[in-house]
This record gives sequence, C-alpha cells and structure tokens, in this order.
Amino acid sequence: MKKRLIAFMLSASLMVGLAPAAFAASDIDKHWAKTYIEYLNEEGVYKPSATTGDFEPDRDMTRAEFMRYINRAFHFTETAAINYDDVKSNAWYYDTVRIAAKYGYINGVGDNKMEPEGPVTREQAATLIGRLFKADPGDIDPESLSFTDKDKISKWSAGYIKAATDKGFLAGYTDGSFKPDQVVSRGEVAKILYFYLGTSLSTAGKAYTGADLKSDTANVTISENCTLSDATITGDLYITEGLGADAVTLTNVKVEGSVIVSGGTVTMVNTTSDHMIVSSPMGRLLQVTATGASHIRETEIDSNATLYERGLTTTGYEGFANVAVDGGSRVSLTLDAAVSNLHLAGEASVNTTAGTSIYHLTADKAASITGYGSIYQAEINVNGVTIAKDIAVSGYTLASGVTANIGGETVNTSSAASVTPTSISVDLNDLSPLGAAVDISLPTGAKVQTVTCDGLILSPSVAYTETANGIRVQTSYLATLARGNHTLLITSSDGHKYSIAVAVTNSNSLAGASELSFDRYYKSAGFKDLSLRLSSINAASDIRSVVLGLTNLDYEFDSATRSIILRRGLLAQLPEGLYTITVNLKTGTEEQAQLTVSDSTPSGLTAQVAEYDTFDPVEVSVPLDLDRLNVRSVTAIRNNAVQTLVQNTDYTVDKTKMTFKKTTLEAFRQSKGLVEFTITMNDNSVVVLVVDYI
Repeated sequence: MKKRLIAFMLSASLMVGLAPAAFAASDIDKHWAKTYIEYLNEEGVYKPSATTGDFEPDRDMTRAEFMRYINRAFHFTETAAINYDDVKSNAWYYDTVRIAAKYGYINGVGDNKMEPEGPVTREQAATLIGRLFKADPGDIDPESLSFTDKDKISKWSAGYIKAATDKGFLAGYTDGSFKPDQVVSRGEVAKILYFYLGTSLSTAGKAYTGADLKSDTANVTISENCTLSDATITGDLYITEGLGADAVTLTNVKVEGSVIVSGGTVTMVNTTSDHMIVSSPMGRLLQVTATGASHIRETEIDSNATLYERGLTTTGYEGFANVAVDGGSRVSLTLDAAVSNLHLAGEASVNTTAGTSIYHLTADKAASITGYGSIYQAEINVNGVTIAKDIAVSGYTLASGVTANIGGETVNTSSAASVTPTSISVDLNDLSPLGAAVDISLPTGAKVQTVTCDGLILSPSVAYTETANGIRVQTSYLATLARGNHTLLITSSDGHKYSIAVAVTNSNSLAGASELSFDRYYKSAGFKDLSLRLSSINAASDIRSVVLGLTNLDYEFDSATRSIILRRGLLAQLPEGLYTITVNLKTGTEEQAQLTVSDSTPSGLTAQVAEYDTFDPVEVSVPLDLDRLNVRSVTAIRNNAVQTLVQNTDYTVDKTKMTFKKTTLEAFRQSKGLVEFTITMNDNSVVVLVVDYI
C-alpha cells in the first residue's frame, strides 16, 4: 500500500499546473450510459479524452482499453514480465498488459500475440468480467439460452452470459438476439462494470457503513483496506486481488449473494452469508477469520487459504459450517475451526491446529492431513490419503479397493467410529433408569487415558471406573451436572477420541409448566402462531432469551396480552417430537414450557414451509432432485386464484434446488398470510412450498 501511495503522490506532484481545467463531456449528456460513465469517472476508471474532452461511449472498445478499465476498477497495480511480439515497451498500453498478465484474467490470442488494439466482443466482455466475480453458474449449454442467435454463442461463454443477463448486467436486443460476436462499445462496458462493481469501496482507510451503499445496484466491491459495518448486501461482495495482503474488516454485515475473497486479510465480525468463495488466481495465500456471531454456511476453497474461528458467540451457529476444497491444482489449507463437513473434491494439503474438529471428512482426491485436532468420521474414496498420527480419528470408511495411511499405519478395512451408547439422558428428578452407573463400551483394544466433561478432567476414583470394554460412569457423578447439554470426551492411549452427548433435564421443574401444541401441516387447524403467557413476565424487558435446547429462538412480544409469540413459520422447521422451551429472565431465573410438534400432512405429499419477511426479504429455495427429474409446471395459489409461473422469469433451477426470485415473492406480498406454490415434476410427483408472509 505504501508503494502505491508514494507512486500516486509523485505522479500527482509532477502534474501540478499541467492538468487541464475541469470540463463536462457533452457527448454523454443524453446518452443511455451517462449514469454508468459518470460513476466510473468518479472512481477514476473511465476517463474522457485529454484532447477532446469526449467519453466516446459509442466507440468500439479495444482490448488494451478494456484491460485498462479492469485494472483501474479493481485497483490492479502489480506487473509481470511479458514478451508479446505486438506489445512494445514504448506503447502506452505496455504496463496495462503487464498488469493484466500478472492478475491472469486475460490471455493472448496465440502466436505470441496479445492484439492490444484488437476488438472485444460482447461474449468476451461478459466472460472476462464474470470470471473475476466467479460468476459462472455451471456447465451451461448455449442451446439452453433463450436468445434467437444462441447457436452463435460459444460454449465457454454461455455460463457467464447467463449469469450477466439473469442479473440484468447485460441485455439482449429487441429482436431477441444477443449478438455475441459483435464488438462491445465503451458505453456497454461501462454498464457491465457499473452493475458488477455495484458500490465500489475504494478509499484506503475509510470506515464505510450500509448508508454508503448505492440503492440501484446489488453488488459491493472492496479494492482497498477499509471497514464495512451495519450493512445488508443484496448481491455479491467481491474483495479484489488488488488488496494484496491489506486488511478488510466486516462487522454486522449480511451478504445475500456470495462473498468472494480474492485478496486481503479478511476479518468477519457478526457477518453471515450462505456462500463464500476463497480464490486467488495469483496463488496468493488468503486468510479469513470468523468471530462473534459470524456464520458462513458453505465455503469453497479454490486456492491456498487459512480459515480461523475466534471467539464465536452465538449458540448453535458455526463460523465455517461446510468447507469444500477444489482447486485446479493442489491446494494448501490451514484450518483452525470446528467444521461440520470438509469435502476434499480436489487434491489438497490440509494442516489442522489443536483446536480444529472436523465432524465428517470426505476425500475424493489424494490428500494429506497433518497437524492436530480431531476427525470424527472420515470417508476415503481414493488412494493417496494420509492422516497424521496426532489427529484423533474416531472412525473411517474406505471405498472398495482403497487403502489409506492413518496415524502412521496403512489400513485397507473400514473402522466406523464406535462408542456405545452415543448419548445419555439424565433426569435429575428420577435417576432410577440409570441404576448405579452407566456402562460405556469402546472399540476393542482402546485403552482409556483421560475422561473429560466439558473440558474438565474427571477423577477415575470418583466419576468413573475402567472396565474391560471401556468405562463405567457413576450415576452419583451425573447427578451433579447442571441442566443442559454436556459432552463426555474419552481419549484413548493411541490418541483416538470418543464423545458421548449427555442431556440433563429435571422433569419436576416442568410440573405445572405451560403446554403448547403445533401441527406442521399447513392446512391444519394446529398450524398457527403460538402464544405463551407466563405469570412472571409483564414486559418484553423482562425476557433475556427464549431457548429451545441450546438454540435461541426468534420471538415477538405482544404487550397487550403480555405474551411471547412463536411464529408458525419457525415452528414448522421442527421435526415431530416433544420439546422443552426455556425462557431465561432478566432476574436470572427461568421458566419452561412443553411443546408437542405433530404432523398430519397427508401421505404422499411433500410440503415445505418458509417465512418471507417483508422487512428483510430474501429469495426462497426448495431442495429438488433435478439430476433425476424435471420440473413440469409451477403454480401459485392465493385466495383460490391460480397463477402459472415461468422458469427464469419467476424462478430458477439447478441440479439440487429451485429458487423463487425475489421479484416473484414480492409480487405476492400484498398482504400477510400464506401463498401456496405447487411444483409438479415430470413423474407427476408434487412438492408444495408454502410461503408465510410476515
């Protein structure tokens, strides 16, 4: 950053007194691209001619100009050595091409040429910018596109064109064509960049907030070290390669699209997103830290990276829930986190810290896992997988004919993680079902080294005794545990770890507790918001939290009836069963209620309920097996009126799900209540999505 700043100051000082007076480029006054060009001009991306003062929005874009705009937009400044025959060192675009080569977003055209003064076509522009934003939605056949000239669209560009046109960044023509091989104009490039960039956070050291985000674009692009707080990003957040190793901090940020980390050292505080891509085409090591109430559901690692979790605070949330590694070459990942699933879809070297725990590891390519920590169950589908001896592996499954090296030993048969029982239920009001002690069996040959509960080492003379098959935990010890969920962790002498969940309740505390019932079937009388009235609660300020198990529940408080309101859309996510709801009070005490969830959904009907918050709207998806089946029709029913929906206009599909567009959901939100979306598949099966507008 310092070198970049010094270079800027030197060039600025040399130009003092030489810069022309400010002027307005009259050739865009009534041009359709005026808004886009003016914003990019403010960002220093799109500049008028120094001689004429014109922007020339309708002039064809050259490859050199295109590279210059990309470099400026994303603050690309580093250079690589080049030797293209048609790029001379005295050409104005020499450094422009060197920068583009360093960041790897454009290739030569063959015969050791770059053709800097050659044209850029519409499909090339969509592809090059889309690659930077990792926007390719998958293997798209040009035939699946709706343009009348789709036969002229290249296979390599189809996915990027679909991504750009779906989002409105690039449009076809009124005759239904796309004209992929038509040379793109300077105005068209301005439009594509304007929407892909979205709000450009490009001032080093600035503290941005949600108030700084533009209202007419969805994306946000960060190209300098800065902070962003208290913001909802309705599109993607792109942290560019131009940052180098500079720091970016996100605080209280919700990203409805993808977080794309291609540069910088990123710290996320109370930040959430369903999807994050960590990818540096330059091979730079990227670091992302999740802290506070941060939660990233799916993280895709495409290049060398480090993931840290530090001080996560929200019960029931994981910083990085599911992580997949799949780079074009072997990827190095350092992991200091507790993840549910780690999928090695590409070759990888994974280094784990002592604080790392992986519940389920899937290895589909050769990989080495070194370091410390634990893996509960490893699924190994290929040869060439090694797991170091200091990593505790509770069990592993090997595909047919596969061998692996685990803990320094070559293994060729599976060894499932086994401990019996895997859970213990303790009722402090009635300990008799447990007898004097609970026997826990371990795999044959396992020798107990230590036993801990919630991290505290237990005394073998007081809490448990060793047996030939494992240990015997004394009921007298279990009776000392507080209500809630606990974890017994048994470490054997060979480093393996076995965990047992201990749930402690007190049935006596529920005597006289409120009883609630809910039916998951959306057409039943029991499908309704539930009201919980407790004598000790007179105002919302009396409540500290409402908890189910260990998970905080969203709730509303009705001051008129002094009742806690639990919404039906939230309750519909619970499986059938009996639940305890605990209300923690500001006084330090608690009250409880029993909730019975039933399901009277007719046999053969698959129904899913989702909430749509009109104050914080997000798209809604339905899981579908679209590898095997196709969608035949989709209808929406509200107040007995039926409306047929159109694919790509009202909803989109991929191999695993159907996603209803926000514009479609918004169209049905005239009033609160239920809207029934019926999805009929080509095998005549029906899936119903019920959207509850709140």
